[in-house]
Amino acid sequence: MNVKTTKKRKDEHINYSLKKNVQSFKTAGFEDVEFIHNSVPEVNFDEIDTGIKIFGKNLGYPLIISAITGGTERAKKINSNIARVCDKFGIGMGVGSQRAMIEDPSLIETYNIRENAKNILLIANLGLPQFILGYTEKEAKKAVESIKADVLAVHLNALQEIVQPEGDTNFKGGLKLLRKLKKNVKFPIIAKETGAGISKETAEKLSFLDGIDVGGLGGTSFSAVEYYRIKSSQKEIAGLFWDWGIPTVQSIVETRPYTNVLIATGGIRSGIDMAKSIAIGADCCGIAHPVLKTAEDYKKLETNIENMLLEFKKAMFLTGCESVKELKRVRIVIRGRMKEILGIRGYSKQINEFLMR
Repeated sequence: MNVKTTKKRKDEHINYSLKKNVQSFKTAGFEDVEFIHNSVPEVNFDEIDTGIKIFGKNLGYPLIISAITGGTERAKKINSNIARVCDKFGIGMGVGSQRAMIEDPSLIETYNIRENAKNILLIANLGLPQFILGYTEKEAKKAVESIKADVLAVHLNALQEIVQPEGDTNFKGGLKLLRKLKKNVKFPIIAKETGAGISKETAEKLSFLDGIDVGGLGGTSFSAVEYYRIKSSQKEIAGLFWDWGIPTVQSIVETRPYTNVLIATGGIRSGIDMAKSIAIGADCCGIAHPVLKTAEDYKKLETNIENMLLEFKKAMFLTGCESVKELKRVRIVIRGRMKEILGIRGYSKQINEFLMR
């Protein structure tokens, strides 16, 4: 795929994400996760510590604005605004796939945000299919070093690739290549799903990496994005896979035993969703689509993120938590569809432990 095609596709992804309904019809499962309200929280709201430490970086809140875009002029403005807001609130940021930058080094500036955010956690991004097609630690190091990132995310987007007419559909040997890459670089590497979720079986296979971003079903559906892009008869096929995947709540519970750092993404739409993610096992959360809607207007973006962080802190207050560590220990109820699915998957004991801790 040439640079022009890659850039065109990136702009199409942004346009369809903003102008069309590309959200999963199935939910992430947060409606089935309930906190037990604490009427006497014994907490001073002003003294609540929302900070965490992840990959050697201190974050003001357990939030990363996840990989969205890069490689175009429009993407440059979006990334610049996101970087500024991340710097203001002390949260992390991931850039979109850097494939375009590898193909055309002149596009590095559309990803390079360090001048706006010198100290934030910054995550570089390349796809597993590109490593199967020939990328090595050379390209991985370039992706990280060129934007002064702290971590490399290798995105696992099999669903998107298989419904995309020009998709890269050879994933054979991917795990072996990830092991080799991990051995040959010094920076942390995380696996990042992109909306179809991570099962316990997959999480176990990826446990040698430094972290896993579960990227669960329930938020933006890249099958939906591709559905709007496709002009051929394959459009209907993409539509059939619109809701394919593992919901985020299920992915968090299943992945937790197999990784040191678990990032929850996929359908997180409020600070309460963030708090629920942490309570059931996530170390940090990520959002993308809610940010994209306001990313081209800095003031609106700032208000958007500020409100979400305030929601998170208020959820901590109402559960009597003075720190994120305490939030990981609060009692929660899992009911409905998530209780049924997790029970079938062998997590009935874990569901009871959530209630009794």
